[in-house]
Formats: sequence, structure tokens, C-alpha cells
Amino acid sequence: MRSIPSPKTPDARQLGENVASQTGSDRLLLSLLIMVALAVRLDFMRAVQFAIDGDEAIVGLMGRHILEGKGVPVFYYGQHYMGSLEAIMASCSFLLFGSTPFALQLVPLVWSVALVPLVYVIGRSLKSRWAGLVAAALTALPPPALIVWSSKARGGFIEIVVLGTLALYLTMVWLRDASSRARYPAAVGFVLGVGWWVNNQIAYAMAAIGLIAFLHFVVTPALDFASGRGTVRSLRTLGSVASVGVLAFFLGGSPYWIYNIRLGFPSAGMFGLSKYEVFREHLDGLRYIALPMLLGAKRFWQKNWAFWGAREFVWALYVLPIVGVCIARWRQWLRLVTGRVDRREPIELFVIFCVSCCTIFALSSYGWLVQAPRYLLPLYPAVFILLGVAAQYLRDVSPATSAVFVGSLLLFNGVAAYYPERATAGEPVVFAGQRVERDHAPLIAALDAHGITRVRTNYWIGYRLAFETGERITFSMLAEPDQVRIPEYEEKTFENSALPLVLVESEASIVRPALRKLGYSFAEQRAGGYFLLYDLHTSLSEVTPLSNDSFVDVKASSGRSPRAALDGDVRTRWGTETHQAPGQEFSVSLSKPVPVSEIQYDLGSWRNDLAKSLTIYGELADGSMQQLLSAAEFKGVRYLGWGERRLTVRFSPITIKRILLVQGGADPVVDWSIAELRLYGP
Repeated sequence: MRSIPSPKTPDARQLGENVASQTGSDRLLLSLLIMVALAVRLDFMRAVQFAIDGDEAIVGLMGRHILEGKGVPVFYYGQHYMGSLEAIMASCSFLLFGSTPFALQLVPLVWSVALVPLVYVIGRSLKSRWAGLVAAALTALPPPALIVWSSKARGGFIEIVVLGTLALYLTMVWLRDASSRARYPAAVGFVLGVGWWVNNQIAYAMAAIGLIAFLHFVVTPALDFASGRGTVRSLRTLGSVASVGVLAFFLGGSPYWIYNIRLGFPSAGMFGLSKYEVFREHLDGLRYIALPMLLGAKRFWQKNWAFWGAREFVWALYVLPIVGVCIARWRQWLRLVTGRVDRREPIELFVIFCVSCCTIFALSSYGWLVQAPRYLLPLYPAVFILLGVAAQYLRDVSPATSAVFVGSLLLFNGVAAYYPERATAGEPVVFAGQRVERDHAPLIAALDAHGITRVRTNYWIGYRLAFETGERITFSMLAEPDQVRIPEYEEKTFENSALPLVLVESEASIVRPALRKLGYSFAEQRAGGYFLLYDLHTSLSEVTPLSNDSFVDVKASSGRSPRAALDGDVRTRWGTETHQAPGQEFSVSLSKPVPVSEIQYDLGSWRNDLAKSLTIYGELADGSMQQLLSAAEFKGVRYLGWGERRLTVRFSPITIKRILLVQGGADPVVDWSIAELRLYGP
């Protein structure tokens, strides 16, 4: 394909020389900006005591397992996506600095700080020295969400931001080079391939790069060939170059492809498109919640604006200047439609990337995550670079106006990050709004004092506990989220019911009465912000099942035949056939009064149909009713049995002639089901 002879279009070598020729003052300013970026991020890390969350702990455990010779996992534990690059780097950090939370956070921190010189180089080479410095300054002091995620080792979020930006830069260099050279498409393809393995958010960059490459390297040569200016040889050369890029992509993402080819592509399960109605909802959430939150007008998971007028500042300082850049380049947009890409200043590449981020996010099944839009983090560098371009356009008209604009952006970011206090991320919520403690030292000390090496607790507490103790203490999952990342922790050497419990106060308040109702005695200790319930022992004896012949009458307030709940087959069920509502009943009469000490409520395949609230009564021989399980006790029993298909209620033996279950909750969708109800006596 013919080259463009314009003297204003530098090739890749000239581009490198231009970047290398930066003045000493630029190098000093860039060094200062890197120091600012590091200082701001370390300040946020220090404010939360360098604490990590459960998801980060899993990356840390992966890194530690790599060092221990347990092999290198392909993906984040427990899922078929999000590659293990961050865990591999964490293992190197542990080797150098020890296996600590800070050594783990050091990995994303280094990547985040490396973003500062990268956007400077892009801004300088794309437009000007001023554009590069502005982009670097905004990266050094960005909106609070980027500061927070700059040190979160959650499996590759900040790494994919850098990889996507690097791919855009290499594409820009490629556009300025002769298209027959294979090294640039090879570099772009390889970076995109690595990104595809690390985190599929690289699709944002792939879409933008793919469109620009198609226009410049396919549409333009085809039009030239049709008009007689191109040659068959140039088209063949183009095909060879494209093949190199595709091969490099598969090489860079080889861990992903090898894994999926061997196992039948389980990673494909994460891809899904939203229906049109849902897509519209995602777009509204993107516009009104996610983007303002990402740009500093709100904080993650919060409803209130950061300060008065924050939303208006976001639109004025971030959105309108980028719209202005697009308007100023309207002629180039018209040329782009005909396949003519601006090789000298491919600013449209970064605009298209921003559109790609928002569109793919809204189209994906993850588009509902607008209250914590971490899947939009790759948007940041392109936004900063475009703002740098806008600042240069303003500088061409009025240097003072440009300086005020840049100062306003940095002031807004600083206020959003620090007013009225640091916008640090809150610890994950365990139950009823109560969060994980930042300091686990008191809990670990209490567990060590009692010689406890295995507990039952929440995901967010348990994985942190495992990492912080070097897996001296492990755990079995209690309640949501019930995603098992390390199956070995769930192997039951003895029953979960005997494991010590580590609970936040709101959990402990519902679990204590449930344990007592189930016949358990236990000791209790406050350990920092947690409650440790240990030395669990049951005083109840073994039980034997009552024969189905004992059941003479079965009644239900509504629904299908209640006998289906007593036929010995968990593949059948009784259900209300209407949504759960207070007052629904299910009762079983016995042929004669018999002692009962245990009730098993089996859900079979209908786990979502568990009663929202349940009270169980027993009718005594004299016709009076005695409560066997209160609604409050049921709440605790249900919590202890979270995720199990069978709910077991044990109590001291009581002689009854009828058992009555009263459903007291409400649900607008699901009905109340019982796959099998079993009664046991002593």
C-alpha cells in the first residue's frame, strides 16, 4: 500500500525521537507527577491501614501457592476468567519482600504509577507537550475511584487499564509507520492477547483498534485499488501483516486458549448480551450513576453526591471539553467515514475507545453494576488524554484559560478525593450493613489462644484470615457470598455444626438463639469487632425416622397435593403455586401422639422456594399448641444452613399429635415449596 508522503506525518522512528527529545524541565515535571501519584495512592493505602479484602486475599493465596510449588493457575481461583498474571507478579513480590498485604498491593500500585509516563508519552506524541503533561497530571491526581483501585489486587483490574492504553499507543505508532512492517501489528496483537487472558475488558480496546485498523488498512487500500492507485501486491502484503497480528494475539493469550481448548471452552459462559429493554436500563444507569461516580461526583455504592454541584462540575469539566474536541474535528470525522484516518493525530481512536467502553459495558451482562463501575476503569486514560487535547486547543486560543481549565480539573479531583474526608473504599459488608474489620490482629490472637485452626465464617472474613495467617487458620463458608474459591477449605473432616463461628454482631444476634434451639451449648468471646462462638457441643441424642404410616392426614392452605411432600421422593414437591404470603400453612396429623425431636425440611431442587419466614407448632395430646420453632429462631437456623438443600431443626423430645408449619414471609415471585418433610423421634 502506498505511503503518505506528507512531511507533517512522522513515521514511528520520528515519533520515538520526538518523545525522547523532551526537555529537562519536562522530565523533572514528569518525575514530580510520578511522585505525586505515588504519594496520593500511598496516603489512601495508609488511611485504611493497608488492609486488603477477601478477593485480594485470594490473589495473595494464589501467589503464595505458586511460591510453594503448587503450580501456576491459569485463572483466578474458582472461575474461568480473569487470568493469573497479577498472582504471578504477586509471587515475585512475595519472594522479594515477604508475603504481606503491602507486598501484594505493591503489584497494582506499580502498574498504576507506570500509567503516568505512559499517558504523558501518548498525549505528547498525539498532540503536544502540554497535552501530555495535562494527561499525566490528571492520572497522578485522578478521581477517587482510580486512586482506590490503584492498589487493589483484585485479579487484574488496574493491569488491564495499562495494557489497553499500551495497545492504543502501539496502534498510534503503527498508523504512523509503513503498513508493510509486521512488528507493530505483532506488538499490538500480543498486548491485546495478554489482555484477553488477564481480563476480557480488553474488548473495549479491541473494538476501537479493530475499527480504526479496518478503516485504514482495509477500506483505504480497497478504495485505492478500485481507483487504480493501489496494487494487488499491496493487498497481499496487508494480508500477511494482518495474519502476523492475529497470530501474535493468540500467542499473547495462549494460557486462555490452551485452557479452553482442553476443557471445552468454559470461559465462554461469561459472555452474554442484554436484551433491548435491559440495555436501555444499563444506558440510563451508565449516564446517571456510573459515569458521574467514575468521574468523582459520587463514591462507589453511595447515593449522595460528593458535594453540592458535583454532577454539574463533571459534565462541565469532563464531558463538554471532549464533546468540544469532537466538534473541532468535524472535518476529520467526515474523512473517517470514507476510511481516511488521521495518521498524524489519530484522536478519533481515543474517542471511539470511550464510546466502545460505554457501549460494551451497557450491552454486557455486567452492565447492572453501575453502583460500583469497576468494569469501566479502562476509560480513564483515554478521558485524560482527550482532556489534554482539549487543554491544548484552549491554550492555542488563550494560555490563561487553558491553565484555569486544568487547575479546575485538578481541584475538582482533589476535592472529590479528600472532602469532607478521604474517599477510601469501605470494607465489604458481611451482614445487615456491618462490615469486615480492618484489623484482624485481635481475632487471630483469640483463635491462636484457643488453638483453633478452622472456623466457619463469611467469605470476606475467611479468605483474609487464611492469607493473613499463612493458612494456619482456614475456614468453611457461612452464608453469602457462597462462592468457593479453594475447595480444600470445604473438605469436612468433621461436621460444620461443630466448627467455631466467627461472626459480626448482627450475625451473632440471630445465631445464638438458633444454636440454643438446636441443642448446642457454646462459649463466647469478643475478639475485636467480631464474636467468637466456640466449644460447640450438642446435648441431643440420636434420632430415628417416623414411618410414613404414622401420617394419617396432610393438609395445606393452597397449592398442589400436600402428599407429594411425604412420598419419600425429593424429585416431587408440594408448593403453594402462588407467591409467598403471610399465613400460608402446611400441617401433618399423626395416627397417635408420639415423641418428636427433629424435623427435616428438604427443598430438593427448589432451593429458592425456602420459606422467607417460618414458625413451627406442635399440637399436644390435649389439643393445645406449643411453639417448636419461632420465626426469630428460624431466621438463625436458616442462616446457619445457608446454601444447603435441607434444613434441620432439632429440639428436646416433645409428644405431639400434629405438626403445623406457618409461613410468615412475603415474596413477589417465588412460591413456598416442600420437597420432603421428615419427622424423627428419639
